[in-house]
Amino acid sequence: MRNTRAESAMLSKAIEPIDLPNEAELLEVISTAEDASAVFLAAYHALDDTIGVLMQTIFYKDDYAVKFVVDPLLKNQGPLGDVMVRSKLLYGLGVINREIYEDVERFVTLKEWADTPHSSIYFTDPDVIEELQKVNVVQSVMPIDYDQQAANSLPEEMLTMFTERHNQKVQSSIVLAIAELVRQICHCDTSFLPS
Repeated sequence: MRNTRAESAMLSKAIEPIDLPNEAELLEVISTAEDASAVFLAAYHALDDTIGVLMQTIFYKDDYAVKFVVDPLLKNQGPLGDVMVRSKLLYGLGVINREIYEDVERFVTLKEWADTPHSSIYFTDPDVIEELQKVNVVQSVMPIDYDQQAANSLPEEMLTMFTERHNQKVQSSIVLAIAELVRQICHCDTSFLPS
């Protein structure tokens, strides 16, 4: 069965990658962040912005009534203002797959840990390492490992170098992982959704 020109145009438009403004700047903020908390906050904001752009691509239409109804829902105070609610909706609609949804959820968890008042978060924390090891995209681009026993056996000056190297590797892994996750989200197929 042959597609009509209109169907072909709609299909090609729907599967075009979305354009994320300032993607390079978002990744630069992650790579230059000074500590683990700043890295996780920047990673969260990159994902929040990307999911926000995808939601706008799907739901914002030229029709005034649709804009009038949808716009308040997508604002920060609206019911679709939260990145996890948006992710659940996108997953439920079949726009993003389970792996992307799980990865966003894990980065939201890390952001919440980083955002906790009066606490510090480090790339050497066992809980942080465990959470990062569960991120699908981290495992595919640059898996993270940390041997606490080996670190404990090092003299202080060697431990400092070991920890700095580990922190740099984790930060690089997160930059690569977020870049890949953003790429995957931007290339989601929305052609099956009504236009």
